[in-house]
Amino acid sequence: MRFLAVSGLLTLAACATPAPGFYAGGQGLRGVVDRHEEPGRRSPLVNCNVPSSHRLTSDPASARPGEAVDLRHSFDFSASGPQHIPLRCVDSWQVDPPEAATLSSDRRVLQVSEAAAPGSEIRVTVTANGHPHTLVLPIVGAGETGIHGNWRPLSSKACFGSPAPVEIRFDPDGSALFDLGLGPSIWDTRRAYSFDRGSGVLTVGDQSGSARFDEAGNLVVSGLRLPSSIPPAPGPPQADGTPAEIDGPDCELVFSPAGSFR
Repeated sequence: MRFLAVSGLLTLAACATPAPGFYAGGQGLRGVVDRHEEPGRRSPLVNCNVPSSHRLTSDPASARPGEAVDLRHSFDFSASGPQHIPLRCVDSWQVDPPEAATLSSDRRVLQVSEAAAPGSEIRVTVTANGHPHTLVLPIVGAGETGIHGNWRPLSSKACFGSPAPVEIRFDPDGSALFDLGLGPSIWDTRRAYSFDRGSGVLTVGDQSGSARFDEAGNLVVSGLRLPSSIPPAPGPPQADGTPAEIDGPDCELVFSPAGSFR
């Protein structure tokens, strides 16, 4: 009987051992200061009713081996824009693969391992109110520039006779988000995109163009009609009567990185 009792205790202890890469949620983080909860400001999530649309983002949007990455866990709260989700409202975090990175005690910084391989990716899943969301963090080589993150145009003039978008964000999940400057909600338009670093081919929606990085680390986009708040002006008619394009495929638009994204 005593053997059975000890065996049962060992089984319970084994079951209680956290899985590799698992981090407990906010209810178990007693004494940890949440630096994203402003003193004296009450979160709109009084009852922790986190919506399924919550998301986890990172700065930078891709990381190098040995780098520390800031995490932001938020949701859109009407016209007020993104709102941080308090640690107390989170069920759990999971880092995969667990040996590739570790989370800080306040779950706001991801420390990437020196052994993380360029070309691989780290997945961080946060679950709140039963709703999971996974952030994919690509690993890039030292000194390498990537397309992931936020970019702002160096000029308001774009190709094809339309103003440039105010800002673009290329997410690792294949979504390109465009801020057209139309209102308080920063992202007005979303398109699927793909980028082949080797060939330089950039597709946005059903269009195909090219992209490259200049010596200053800016993103130079060619041959794409990007979303804009103003429709393009019609070009002069061609010999066959069809409107001519205002700019050709060689028209370039230069974007600089916004923040520490890359």
